Amino acid sequence: MDQEHSAHREITPGARVAPPPTWADLAPYHIPAEANPHFITNGVCVLLDDSQIDLCGGERGWYYRRAEMVTASVGAERVAQFSVSFDPAFERLEVHSIAVIRAGQRIEHTTSAFFEVLRRERNMERLQFDGRLTIHVTLPDVRAGDVVETSYTLYGMRKSLGGRHASWVPFEWSVGICETRLRQRTPPERVVAERAFLGVPIATQIEADGVIDRRWQTKERPGVRFEVLAPPWTVQSAGVQFSEWRDWAEVAGAFTPLYEESAPLPADVEAEIARIGADEKTAAGRAAAVLRFTQNAVRYLAISIGEGGFTPRALEQICATRYGDCKDKSKLYVAMARRLGLDACPALVNTRDGYGLNTWLPSGVVFDHCIVRVVVDGAVYWLDPTRLMQPSPLAALNKCHFGWALPLKPGAAALERMSDPSPAHTLEAEERVTLGKSPVDPIRYEWKLTSRRGRAEWVREHIAREGQVGLFKLYAEDIARRYAGAQPLRQEIVSEDAERNEIVAVEVYEITGAWTPGQDKARNFSTYDLTIRSQLAALDAGPRQHPIYLGQLGKVTRKVFIDAAYQLRFAGWKRVVESSGLVFRTELRKEGPKSFVLEQELEFRALMLPAAEADKYRAIVAEIDQSDLAFNAQVGRRGMFIGAEGGSVDWSDSTATDWLWRLAPYALFAGYLAWRYLGAAAP
Repeated sequence: MDQEHSAHREITPGARVAPPPTWADLAPYHIPAEANPHFITNGVCVLLDDSQIDLCGGERGWYYRRAEMVTASVGAERVAQFSVSFDPAFERLEVHSIAVIRAGQRIEHTTSAFFEVLRRERNMERLQFDGRLTIHVTLPDVRAGDVVETSYTLYGMRKSLGGRHASWVPFEWSVGICETRLRQRTPPERVVAERAFLGVPIATQIEADGVIDRRWQTKERPGVRFEVLAPPWTVQSAGVQFSEWRDWAEVAGAFTPLYEESAPLPADVEAEIARIGADEKTAAGRAAAVLRFTQNAVRYLAISIGEGGFTPRALEQICATRYGDCKDKSKLYVAMARRLGLDACPALVNTRDGYGLNTWLPSGVVFDHCIVRVVVDGAVYWLDPTRLMQPSPLAALNKCHFGWALPLKPGAAALERMSDPSPAHTLEAEERVTLGKSPVDPIRYEWKLTSRRGRAEWVREHIAREGQVGLFKLYAEDIARRYAGAQPLRQEIVSEDAERNEIVAVEVYEITGAWTPGQDKARNFSTYDLTIRSQLAALDAGPRQHPIYLGQLGKVTRKVFIDAAYQLRFAGWKRVVESSGLVFRTELRKEGPKSFVLEQELEFRALMLPAAEADKYRAIVAEIDQSDLAFNAQVGRRGMFIGAEGGSVDWSDSTATDWLWRLAPYALFAGYLAWRYLGAAAP
């Protein structure tokens, strides 16, 4: 079906309605009488996803066309909304068609549509501003059975990329697509490398009139089921990566000069450098001191409009405004560190896909963050000036671990492997539960949480933002969701050791109504694991293809002391559930006549587990899910008993308190008889 060419009409500076470019192929696609039921999702069947990239002109052009068939009203609600975003600082947008195809007739809306121009700043709450504009149209009449077809072209790219083309084009999504097309036009002198992932179809190529025309096409490609807990950098769907960057040396060579600046620093910053040099006699001390300055004296704010997304500002601007993003803070850190004789340079990283960068084509657009590489006494440290509250010495503070990084320094020619986090005892919980003599008595529950390394720094950041009151309010709300009658008796940070990067918090609660009603007059109470259960997420059932991402190394431990009012007898237990990279140990043992202790340890021996060990992972999660002690208080013919589920815990011994509790109903009944027959007869 031929597409109508809309007349030129400006929407906003940088965006207009215009005919499609002459190089675009507007070949028709199949519109069925009824949608394929296997490709319907949320009332929509996607008939066509068409991307065409042109590198033969003076600027890159990226044409995109999409056609969707509406199968239900819920689908009409979605496809009636057309939106496309662009950055007016270096891009221009041409909208070609917004059409509804109904019963073979095309209703074109581009000439009459009201275009809303929005600046949506989706990361404003994270203090990130990119200046992108969104063009939005709401179609007035879309019905079930209609096909909504839209097309537009984006032109241009950032100057800092030097005109080099790089992109990642997917061939699969979570929903199935009836037809997917990809086309790329290049002149013979432009060499664009390609790397296909996961079953991308073989391209066809035609060379004519000085243009290399490469095309890919798939039909009726089903949606992909993305596995949860896969390593973030795992490629789970088919796609093609394109890159005109020859190697990582070219990437480093393009960005390194942006961070090299010999201009003098303001007097107050020079004074801070002099102070650090006088106070800190070691290279490690100076590296940590400069980090604290750039973290705390320069607030975070990212103005990523236009070239600001890839280019740091001048040192004079950074120091004058006392704000900056990751690039600005890293540039300032390097300038100060070098004046103190340190070997430092910026480094580009990818916080999500960093461990997979060595399998990708070299490219200048695969990074999303800038940090610092500093060498102290022969050891390499990766530091993040955008973090807060890292007062610890260099050896103790939490470092960056993103897989691969690209150092920005003269002569840099390759990615550098960052170290994995070293194993550590990051979180340690000690709990003490004091049970009353009966289910109507309150329970005293104490938590002592020792946080180390990154967890300690998270606690400091939260206190810096909300104060200790805010931190413990957060904790108390969590406790109250489990125990409605919990009242805090004590909440405080009892110690903070910056040298070891450790914080210890204590919370004590009195819980009334802790024993909840159960069956047959029973009362139930269970401990509350705030430490170990949150470390692992559940895994879907069924076979698995990708590894399971654990994300940390070291261990998390929990020790629960139970003090009862009765003598207890039980066999206890000791169980271990393990895989190659993850081990959970749990043990219940007696400590005294009326006390016992539950010890648990979750050890991370690797950052991820092989897919073949999915069942072992599930077994560990299942064991952790039942690791809390569930107590049962039962009043019956033999009196009141307290038991604990989760292992071979026997019923408690009867004591004088048992007998008093057992006799209480009879005492009440005797009192009633005395009142009824003696009190009523009194004059």
